[in-house]
Amino acid sequence: MSASSSSLSARPHSRALQQRPSSSLSQRPPSSASFARPVSSASLRPQSRVSRPSSRISRPATRQSTRLLPLCQKLITQLTELTPENDEEDFRIALDFVSRNLEHATATKGGPSSDMATMDKRFHGFIEKSRIQSNDALAEALKISYQKVKGSAKELTNIDGSIKLAHLADHLQLLALLSAAPVASTLKHADAYIEAIRYPPEPPPSLTWEDILAEEPFEGQHWEGVYGLPEGSTVEGWERASNGSTPSLSPWDDDDDDLDDNDSFPHPEDSPSTPVSVERASYEQPKLQFSYQHRSVVEELKARQYWREEWRTDADLSLPFDLGDASTLGPSFSRALGERTALLINGPQHDKYINEHDAVREVLMCLQGRKNLMITGNPRTSSLVPSPSAPRLVHLTLASQTSILSSFAQLASTMSHIRKFTSAIFSNLCSTSDPPMSSMHLLSHNTQSQTIEAFADAVDSQLQKFDRWCANKEEQICRAHAGIGDQLVVSLLGLEKDIRGAFSATFDLLLAILQELTDHIMQSENTPADEVYLLASLSSRVPPAAVTAHLLDACLHAAEEQSSLGDQITSEALTEVFVRSAQPLWAMVGRWVSDGMPVRDTWEVAENRTLDEEFFVEDNELPLMDPEFWAGGYVLRPLDDFEIPGGGAKALSVPVFLKRTADRILETGKAVGLLRVLGIPLLSDTDGDPVEVQWHSLTALLGQHKARGSDPESLAHLVSDKIAPYYTSSGAQLTHVLTEDGDLSRHITAIQGLYLMTRGDVIGHFADILFAKANMDSQQHWQDFHFLNSAFRDVVDANNATKCIETSLVRLSYRRSKSTTIAQTVKVLEGLLVEYAVPFPLAYIFTPRVMSIYGSIFVFLLQIRRAKNVLERILVRGAMGSERHMKHELKIFYAMRGKLSWFINTLLNFFTTHVLYSQIATFHEAFKAARSLDEMIKIHNDHLDTIQCGCLLQPETSALHRTVLSALDMCLHFSNIFVTFAGDNTHDISRLSIVMKHHRSRRQRRLRRDIIGFSAPRIISDDESDGDDDDDDDIADDAPEPSFSMNASVLSHEGDLANHLGKLSSELDGVVRFLRRGCESCVGRMSKATSAFEILAFALEDWDS
Repeated sequence: MSASSSSLSARPHSRALQQRPSSSLSQRPPSSASFARPVSSASLRPQSRVSRPSSRISRPATRQSTRLLPLCQKLITQLTELTPENDEEDFRIALDFVSRNLEHATATKGGPSSDMATMDKRFHGFIEKSRIQSNDALAEALKISYQKVKGSAKELTNIDGSIKLAHLADHLQLLALLSAAPVASTLKHADAYIEAIRYPPEPPPSLTWEDILAEEPFEGQHWEGVYGLPEGSTVEGWERASNGSTPSLSPWDDDDDDLDDNDSFPHPEDSPSTPVSVERASYEQPKLQFSYQHRSVVEELKARQYWREEWRTDADLSLPFDLGDASTLGPSFSRALGERTALLINGPQHDKYINEHDAVREVLMCLQGRKNLMITGNPRTSSLVPSPSAPRLVHLTLASQTSILSSFAQLASTMSHIRKFTSAIFSNLCSTSDPPMSSMHLLSHNTQSQTIEAFADAVDSQLQKFDRWCANKEEQICRAHAGIGDQLVVSLLGLEKDIRGAFSATFDLLLAILQELTDHIMQSENTPADEVYLLASLSSRVPPAAVTAHLLDACLHAAEEQSSLGDQITSEALTEVFVRSAQPLWAMVGRWVSDGMPVRDTWEVAENRTLDEEFFVEDNELPLMDPEFWAGGYVLRPLDDFEIPGGGAKALSVPVFLKRTADRILETGKAVGLLRVLGIPLLSDTDGDPVEVQWHSLTALLGQHKARGSDPESLAHLVSDKIAPYYTSSGAQLTHVLTEDGDLSRHITAIQGLYLMTRGDVIGHFADILFAKANMDSQQHWQDFHFLNSAFRDVVDANNATKCIETSLVRLSYRRSKSTTIAQTVKVLEGLLVEYAVPFPLAYIFTPRVMSIYGSIFVFLLQIRRAKNVLERILVRGAMGSERHMKHELKIFYAMRGKLSWFINTLLNFFTTHVLYSQIATFHEAFKAARSLDEMIKIHNDHLDTIQCGCLLQPETSALHRTVLSALDMCLHFSNIFVTFAGDNTHDISRLSIVMKHHRSRRQRRLRRDIIGFSAPRIISDDESDGDDDDDDDIADDAPEPSFSMNASVLSHEGDLANHLGKLSSELDGVVRFLRRGCESCVGRMSKATSAFEILAFALEDWDS
């Protein structure tokens, strides 16, 4: 505000100033703060080092400076403790400094200023900040109060008012600058403010004639002064409304001290001599009698206050010891021991004795955690011990009393440790700040979880039950002592018996469970009892799920153990604690099976629902479309991220009572979540109507079925029955969707026809084309990607009349080096990769691992077909077989070929008939009976593992598999030997048979010269050679080209071919015998495909015959 618009200085001739020539502030008498000066010290003060006489802003005193003067003096005194009395000079200097700065700020408007628009933004920021901090009540209160201030600003029109409309923004800015962060009291005040606005108090009722007539006619202010009463007094209480000049009509004062000092009646002349006063005095006289009765009651109560120093027992402590009087035992012992000065015992005359029922009350107060006379804390061990200054009991010696109190002290210590634990949990629960995490390890977890909070609440309920029992016990003692209740025999030993009978060892076992849990979390042993409260703030590597499982298992095991020992009181208490502690985990199970697994949407990260860390199902954060999602997306939490003390085996973070149904719970949640993703109503029956299954609490579930929670077996059966409807309904729905809508049967048939070669016509023709291409020398290799896929597509389109294999879903490729030829070894085929694109969600069944196993089976069967194909191509016709010098050699070749063909045919027949077809038939029968997706996956995986084991493709049968591959390589090796011997005299079964002619071309003759045979080769003359040159060009084009080059191992023998074939025969014999012995050994140690190994071993026995 500018100086021209100031209401204090710019309008000297206003009407307000004419009506009021001087204000109370400008002409008020001098005060002690002003030091009796005629004018302001800020204007007529001698010059100092701070003030200047010719200041450009100094001016005569104004009304505002006069009003600010006492405030400035008070401000200086509060901040510097300077007054005119103790330091006049410094006080005046400070006052001058403050006055000049305030006047300068007023004159030049140099102070901070603002406008209403700025304040609107500022208070809007306060409101938004409160909402961000979740203080909605405070934000609403600020909004309403600010709107009220702005609404009432229109009424600020008085120029002499304390707050003016032009200065409203400055006042609000001052409030904003002085404001601090909201505290608990601020939030409470905001709640009360909102509550008062929402529910305003009812207005006072208006006065009606009915109310006037209902009043007492001679009471009220309208009777003041009548009947001779003093002015301003009424009948019902004139002495309270009087000015103190009239004596009271009451015969005694209201002051309790006067009552204690003077118990006599007042003198008659002290009271007024009026009829009303006499009547008043006679009316007040009974209260004096009641006061004496109350005084006697007070004295009687004081006589019972045994904790007072002057209180003494009624027993005679000077009596000698009497065997018939138990009250003489304690004093007599003290007297006897006091005579021995070395024991430093004063004797009974210096000891304090109390009654035993009072001692019992003190012990009850101690057990409830309150201050008492009998038991105190030990500062060194934080446990409770009998107090050294505890009052004595006359019928007990000091040692016996200490022994009895020690038992109560131990119980009280246990209760104290448990109370400290529950208090720490509740304090952390109520605190708004997060507990600090340990920086020692990045995998640290906060141990306080919902289960531990529920456990603390359950333990606290047991503590409250104990406190109520103690309170009832003390009430019974008090009522019996007052004579209004049943008679009781009260003693310390009786109290101990009653506590054990009511609670047994409940609290001892609860403390033991807490110590065991602390040991488990801290990975240590023998944790002190006074450190169990640290559970509320511990950070450990042990995951919350493992802590939850360990805590629930400890409670259930303790309850079961006490039940087996016959302690039903402790067992029932621990069962109640277990049930209430398991309720959060049970609620998580209910949400999991009802709502299903949370599906992660990468495009809506904020909306993704996560699982609690203490839930035994773990989220591996895999996307839904990942084929490994079903098997690895959600799994049971293992105990793999920390070492179990003692080197125990790894286990799952699943409580004992849920272990039997943990897999079903996991499967149910995944199935319900997948159905929700597919847009199918959750938990519908066969008719499509939703199934309403209410999820009861664990306490209600046990109550409905009247099951004992301490029995793990019955509890596990009860949980299984509860999960069964969810598991059955979701599993049946999902299998129906996969079978009907997902064409599961069609895809299984296609995969079996492709990989297991059940469609022999299709895969057989494709293998013939593949092998024919491999036997040819061309620019395009058989490993070529385009050749493989085009050939497979042509074969399927030509032979797949039923369209069981969709070529668009199949892709073939070769993933190995192409340097090794197929003529050298069958291992070259291991690089052939056959891929089948399985649609969602069938990819959960046919995972990459499953398709890889299918591919290995396909390659193995193709390797056997390759060996069979090579042997079938060895065929000799024509003059070569009719020559006499070749017959002996051909017999050896055909004998070897027969052995290899028998072995290959036996293997192929065994694998196709006894391994594949029999297992496929068994698989289809079991697969139809599957009731859930996980059951389908398990049946299919078992089926595939059995086939893999039967085909010798598992690690346990790797030696037998290598043996079979060596036998197959022998077939290729034998083929190369025969080609070397016969000059590519083979027969390709994929084309027309080629009959050998008498005529040979020059190429054949060159190859014939390189042949190593059993007999000497026939010498061909030059004339015969020249005569045959005419027809060479006509037959050379029709002659088959050799498919394989000369094997170096064959040429290295240099004519010793017979021995080489003999060695090959002996090696084959060893291979067959080793394979038979291996199959016989697998019968006893292999659980899968046992019958198949028996059949193969039996079939190989014919080798010797």
